[in-house]
Amino acid sequence: MSPSIRNDDEWFGDHVHDWKEICHYVTTNQVHCIRRNREGQRVYREWITNTLSKYKNIEDFLLTEKLHFPSTEQDTDRPAYIILPNDFPYSTEPGIQHILIWSQKPLSELYVKEILEQRYDAQTWEWIYFVNPPETQSIRGLPHVHVFMRPRVPLVQK
Repeated sequence: MSPSIRNDDEWFGDHVHDWKEICHYVTTNQVHCIRRNREGQRVYREWITNTLSKYKNIEDFLLTEKLHFPSTEQDTDRPAYIILPNDFPYSTEPGIQHILIWSQKPLSELYVKEILEQRYDAQTWEWIYFVNPPETQSIRGLPHVHVFMRPRVPLVQK
């Protein structure tokens, strides 16, 4: 198991992150505070153990089973990407989705914003995203962006 994955149950309690808290942690560069609940982390650890018994590492599993990137790269500034729901999402209140943007190369912030705007119109969705710092990355070999998003609440006209 990766040394960056904490195992103590006290850290992975039953806390549920609301939208305001997620935004606070992302904008203040405290993304390490956003986490799974205890049960979600237990399931994740079990999956890691099972997966590592069959594959040499998690990146090998992902590239073999889930992430099928095109064989030719189109543009070095705009690498291919795949958007998937996080199979082991962090503990968030209902209505907040946790997706991942996977790539074989790091994505620029501008490109991430383009991707999100193209796929999830900012007038319909609000989102916030981050890349885990290296010390907390459990999957270091494949760049990925964590995105939390929810439908926008329509403004009430007066």
